[in-house]
Amino acid sequence: MPQHNYLTDNMLLFWPVAFIAIGIIYIGLRFLVSPLPAARDFGVPASEKAYPWTKGTRDIVSGLLIVGLLWLKASLLVMGAFILIAALIPVGDFLNVYANVKTRNIPALLIHGGTAVFMCILGILLLRG
Repeated sequence: MPQHNYLTDNMLLFWPVAFIAIGIIYIGLRFLVSPLPAARDFGVPASEKAYPWTKGTRDIVSGLLIVGLLWLKASLLVMGAFILIAALIPVGDFLNVYANVKTRNIPALLIHGGTAVFMCILGILLLRG
């Protein structure tokens, strides 16, 4: 039995976890590259109801992941890395808003951009201990 508390590629559970991560990334990329077919295959055609549901679900789960890491007493390194990686979500949201409405919605751009900056600063502080 390994003497560390993290998964390695010689452990049985590593591969299902890796498969899930790759699967989720694939689904996310598909939504970016082929949004209408991805939405159709998701099971809800692109509509005003589908977007808020998806966005809400993503945000709830993202928050619960941080709650889970706190509950598990994750190390500063783990929490910092997670927060830095999760900062890509508001970066993506910023780019999405900008690509679709340019500067016609400055408050939304400021919220997404500010959130990304805050998360990056927080992640760096956590990594520094």
